[in-house]
Amino acid sequence: MKFTIETAGEIMTSPPFCLNASTNVSEAAHTLVNKHFHGAPVVNDDDELVGVVSESDLLAVIAGAAFHALPAGHVADFMSRDPQTAETTDDIYTITRHFQRGRASRLPVMENGRCVGIITRRNLLLALQRLTGFHDKEPRETYEVLAKLRSERDGAA
Repeated sequence: MKFTIETAGEIMTSPPFCLNASTNVSEAAHTLVNKHFHGAPVVNDDDELVGVVSESDLLAVIAGAAFHALPAGHVADFMSRDPQTAETTDDIYTITRHFQRGRASRLPVMENGRCVGIITRRNLLLALQRLTGFHDKEPRETYEVLAKLRSERDGAA
């Protein structure tokens, strides 16, 4: 059985669902709820990634306005700017480090400056399950095989 270490381009969901920065926050919250998404990349009118918005971001503004009036503002007013991203060529080790270092639950995947996909924690967990179940060897042998594959990949770069 041939084994390769998967990359972001192989495990991402594509095309990504993105919100426009000028979308009204009420509409954005409604869309996320209806699509069962916990957040989404945010793009400008030129489809350039400008941030990410999460349920938590929207919850703060919606809850604050719940008893007074419909919340005003656009996604751009409440999104997180400068989000962590992954490149399509990043391997699952790199992606795992992104998730372990930050609080993000999703990573936009970039290629040539454009958001071409998204990786959620679920995408990564599925990839890691495939990695851990690729053969029935002893753990020591598994680590040796993975170290060799990583060494070959890094040496070829």
